[in-house]
Amino acid sequence: MKKMLALLLCLLLLTALAACSDSESASSETTEASSANETPAPSEVTEPSSEETHDHEHVNYKGLEDATYTLEEVTLAEGRAPDFTVDQNDTTIYIYNNVTLDTLTFTQVQYTFLDTGNRISCTYTADSGLDEILESYKAVMTDLYGTPSEGNGNAPTFTWRDGHTANFIMLTQLNDTTVQLAFYLNEGAQ
Repeated sequence: MKKMLALLLCLLLLTALAACSDSESASSETTEASSANETPAPSEVTEPSSEETHDHEHVNYKGLEDATYTLEEVTLAEGRAPDFTVDQNDTTIYIYNNVTLDTLTFTQVQYTFLDTGNRISCTYTADSGLDEILESYKAVMTDLYGTPSEGNGNAPTFTWRDGHTANFIMLTQLNDTTVQLAFYLNEGAQ
């Protein structure tokens, strides 16, 4: 009788284990199916690889995409050494006269290396025709980077921000004779 009771208990235990195993398997399948339909948590989202392509341009100036570029890379981008330099507030500004960027022409381009990021100021100076220059610069930047946000100060100001980086571009008419297109490139922006 004791042997029969022990055997019955063993069968009952095996049946219970088998039932638990089937329940875990069904539960696992349900969890896998529901997690396949869920949006991954932010920590699970993979960042795009550097080889992925986007349907837009990242803010850059002649291929300089973040503030880690060097003066040698500036010289390569411009195809020549700076025309002259100016020291201002413990910062050296590297200046090029008569520069083109694709279809845009600038009277002067100034490179400033800063602790918070680098600034490339592209200006066009003339006694007249600045409205047309401002509109042509705006059209080219809009084709590249989309619709700008507009400032509502004394002079029209247009800003293009890169959604993937902290880089941005500002276009404004500084005064009666100068239009400025400034690129602000930050470290680690790629």
